[in-house]
Amino acid sequence: MIVTALEPVGKTRVQVFLDGEKAFVLYRNEAYRMGIREGESLSEQAYAEIMQEILPKRARLRCMNILKSADKTEWQLRTKLRQGGYPKEIEDIAIEYVRSFHYIDDVRYAGYYIESRSQTKSKRQIVQELKAKGVSSEDIEAAYEQAEGNSEEETILALAKKKRMNLENPTAEEQQKYYVFFMRKGFSYAAVRKVLRGLE
Repeated sequence: MIVTALEPVGKTRVQVFLDGEKAFVLYRNEAYRMGIREGESLSEQAYAEIMQEILPKRARLRCMNILKSADKTEWQLRTKLRQGGYPKEIEDIAIEYVRSFHYIDDVRYAGYYIESRSQTKSKRQIVQELKAKGVSSEDIEAAYEQAEGNSEEETILALAKKKRMNLENPTAEEQQKYYVFFMRKGFSYAAVRKVLRGLE
């Protein structure tokens, strides 16, 4: 393996290219200590140390530090690792590590997300947001099966109360505005109609 390039990553790290391909990111002092220089070969021993010791440990710690501040989906963690220049095989090792301790669990994440937002958002909105965070349809469905979420009608009523809508004696114009508002929020026409008809 030939070190074909060393590109700066910030002030303290370098992106190492091997045989013309992006390989991994190291701290400058590590690259210096291991004698990694452009145009020279990288020994099998040095490569093994990087891929089996240095990077796996660092990637696991990176995941743990990310999870300290907030729960994340697997996709979000993988994205963070990729942005840090970790190779796919190191990414897999780190993800498997945190998954083995249940530090990440997309069904659990989706369940918390549903619970915290079910009173202000429609199921359609929540599903779209979870998918944008990389949660699979299967995990979202499993989370909904486990959740004791409000019905659409209950959520509509709770949101209407939060928005201080005139539910006691709404005019025809107000009802029309409410229809538009809830439909744009992703609630089904049937649920909105049921709630608003119940007010008549």
